[in-house]
Amino acid sequence: MKTIRIALLISFACLLITQAKAQDPLFSQFYNNPVYYNPGSVGLTPGLRARFTVRDQWPQLPADLRNYAFSMDFAERDIPGSGGIGLLVMSDNAGTGYLKTSTVGLSTAVRIPLQDNMVSQVGIMTSFVQKRLNWDNLVFTDQLNPVYGNIYESSFEIPNAGNIFYPDFACGGVFRFTESSNTFSAIQGTFGLAVHHLFRPNESFIGLASPLPRKLAITGDLVFEIDGDNDKLYFQRVESNKHTFKVNPGFIYERQADFKTYAVGLNVLKSAIYTGVWFRNRTTELAKSNDLIFMLGINAPFTSNTRMKINYTYDFVLTEIRTATGCSHEITISIELDDFNMFTRGSSRGGFGFSTRNRRSMEELQCCPF
Repeated sequence: MKTIRIALLISFACLLITQAKAQDPLFSQFYNNPVYYNPGSVGLTPGLRARFTVRDQWPQLPADLRNYAFSMDFAERDIPGSGGIGLLVMSDNAGTGYLKTSTVGLSTAVRIPLQDNMVSQVGIMTSFVQKRLNWDNLVFTDQLNPVYGNIYESSFEIPNAGNIFYPDFACGGVFRFTESSNTFSAIQGTFGLAVHHLFRPNESFIGLASPLPRKLAITGDLVFEIDGDNDKLYFQRVESNKHTFKVNPGFIYERQADFKTYAVGLNVLKSAIYTGVWFRNRTTELAKSNDLIFMLGINAPFTSNTRMKINYTYDFVLTEIRTATGCSHEITISIELDDFNMFTRGSSRGGFGFSTRNRRSMEELQCCPF
């Protein structure tokens, strides 16, 4: 019986690898990976943002299902029409030595001001992707014995191609607005839409036609900030953050071929502590959610314009598959430098010719919302 269970686990791992060829990595902290999800988001907030994310997917499986992602973007307001420039470096391991995907992407965005309290950006990303497959580690069905497991030699002829390399393209747009009311000192909303794999690159290792399906990603969130002093919010933002309470509901919808996933949840920032609860599902029924996601983090300011954020996420699997796969873990470390400017000195966030009200609207619009 033990050998049968081992064979079934090997077959299940192979099935996961087959599916991974046609599906992109998924992150629970999508809000901490804006460069990956939408090239239109690069440079949306001023300064430089650098983020490193590690996701350990289903750790109990006898395979290394991990994603590593590093992204960086910075804004350059003194170049006419420029939103920002972004970099993405990612490694996706689907099984121990089975299928490895390495991606390097460069993105740029154009900023389109609409009103004092509204802005939009559109961007494109050009990526270079390498996929490596270790044929020696694969197990085919004709190698398995129902009693003794993997004991036969396969009749499959291993091709010479173990690496494929191709360019990939994505485009996206982001819209952001900010408002204030009698209840909240600031309300900020950000909505985005992106399409990945525009030209559907061929992923086949054996010379067949295997186009990568396009992926649609739609995101949205609102940030409600509760702080009674708007002037202090503008002129002494860091000091007031010690007493700020922010509530951040949001959602993400992803679709790639027949695979669909929805996530909806709520993050909260009180002083320097982040907490959050999210639901993820492949249907629109929250009562039948596949994952319950818990987030905990810290916002640690170094100076008035620099900070580090650390967020940990635990994906609790609600279905019976949890006994075989375990629950997923994800951690993101972010560094934010608000005053970073590559091409010019000084800051152009406020500028001359603006009233105090307009300057405050621009500051709230461009500030890091959460």
